[in-house]
Amino acid sequence: MGWTVSNNILKNRSFVFVWIGNAISELGGAFGTFCNSILIYQLTGSTMALGSMWLLYFIPSLILQLFIGPFIDKWSRKWIMIFSQWTRGVIFFIPLVTLITGNLEAWHIYTVQIIVGLITPIYTPANQAITPTIVSKDQLSTANAYIDGTVRLMTFCAPILGGLIVEYIGVKPTLISVSALLITSGILLHFIHEVKISQSVRKSWLEHFIEGISYFFKQPVIVWLGVFLVFVQFGVGVTMVINLPYITKELSGSYAEYGYFMAAFPLGYVIGSILVGKITYKSRRVLMLGALVIGGLTFISLGINNSIIFAIFTEVIAGIAMAFFGVHNITICQQSVPDHLMGKVSSVRLFIIRGAMPLGVLAGSFLGELWGIRPMYLLIGSIICTVSLLGIILPYFKFIDNTSIKNIAS
Repeated sequence: MGWTVSNNILKNRSFVFVWIGNAISELGGAFGTFCNSILIYQLTGSTMALGSMWLLYFIPSLILQLFIGPFIDKWSRKWIMIFSQWTRGVIFFIPLVTLITGNLEAWHIYTVQIIVGLITPIYTPANQAITPTIVSKDQLSTANAYIDGTVRLMTFCAPILGGLIVEYIGVKPTLISVSALLITSGILLHFIHEVKISQSVRKSWLEHFIEGISYFFKQPVIVWLGVFLVFVQFGVGVTMVINLPYITKELSGSYAEYGYFMAAFPLGYVIGSILVGKITYKSRRVLMLGALVIGGLTFISLGINNSIIFAIFTEVIAGIAMAFFGVHNITICQQSVPDHLMGKVSSVRLFIIRGAMPLGVLAGSFLGELWGIRPMYLLIGSIICTVSLLGIILPYFKFIDNTSIKNIAS
């Protein structure tokens, strides 16, 4: 059955273009981030400048995330994605041209980061919203597994490939390849056959905005899955700060071993994405939250571990577990939200989820300094395990198994 669905979905021309377009986009975006980090560090030699670069990406991105939803449902999602990719492709000409002419300054890189940060909250919900309109409901899990798994594979490959390309051919050709990849992604998305969602009643932006927020908070399955994911994203934010000192100081590892450690999670996610469509289950709730419990246990094991090899293996397991939660989570949201509300609800959901990450970064910065690295892993692992076990044990959360509410809602 799993093979049949997987086989059929590759005959869906629109899905294949979305899938390949996403893969190329992720690779180009990761190369671009890699180049920007190198350029800003070469220009300033400052880790604070690197941190500022990420803040300039996150802050406008989060603000726009909350307000863009109504426009995503009103505009063509296909053309939002194409415009986003072409804009990202063109904006990387700024560092390329200024680097060639010898006029590159830090603010050129910051400008690119701000614009990329503003495009991300437009592209991501449009991308999530268009998938359920081009594949059938029973193919959604498989479609999300293909897209999510491939994105993670690119996340795994990009730092390694980026390092090799920059090392052997330099930053300028790499920036050219970034623009070429992103523009190519936009061209491929042009071949999607988009199903037009009719808006029968014209409403103001404020009415659309309130409609999206109201719908989100009236759907316990979407709200609670978002809450569970918030704890995970908070933990991810903490590890963005403590992973490097954990490998280099606590385990006395090298930067190369840090790279292997960072690549282990996306590798595990790819493996999990391959497995997720082939596993049969009686309760989606137990499957998803059980995966989160395993994810929490991997944090705890890192807190007591003294081996780099075991740490890398643990991250692979964490990636596999997270794929089971992540793929089913986005599938349930897509099955639960009516098509004409998908963009608005996705924006609210992504705002809440992504907002937890900078909070985790702040907590990791201060509490990691105060308490040490290992207690932070134990803390976030215990929190994720406790919350997930409550979701499995308490009968209240049985509604997560019921996802057939789209038609009722619409």
